[in-house]
Amino acid sequence: MSETRKALVNLLTAFADALNSMDDNEFELLAAGKGKLRLVKERKATGKSLEDSTSSEAIAEMAQRLADAESRDEATSLLASIEHPRKREFLAQLAQACKIRVMSKDTVAVIEQKLIEDVVGSRLVSQAIRKVAF
Repeated sequence: MSETRKALVNLLTAFADALNSMDDNEFELLAAGKGKLRLVKERKATGKSLEDSTSSEAIAEMAQRLADAESRDEATSLLASIEHPRKREFLAQLAQACKIRVMSKDTVAVIEQKLIEDVVGSRLVSQAIRKVAF
């Protein structure tokens, strides 16, 4: 296989991966011509984007706010209020900070549900168990 063909195959693979990682809303915006894909060069050592990615402070602050949420509804509202241009990437980094495993096929909704249940839901269940008198 020639180098040009390899490069084209790699490009199309990256394009397919980008499309597969989008949630339905992002895909609809792209299909309607209201969105665009950008190529972002990655550092090989860390895998982090060279573009101004989400700061670790913002991730840490959101993780703390999520941990402090009083209910699942409050956590849902908190996650819905995130207005980040790459919301899926932000949520994936937030999940990683909360030690929650995210798969590449997970959509924004799935990641949000994992965050809500693993951070808030598990704490609420634990508190309910401790309050039960035997």
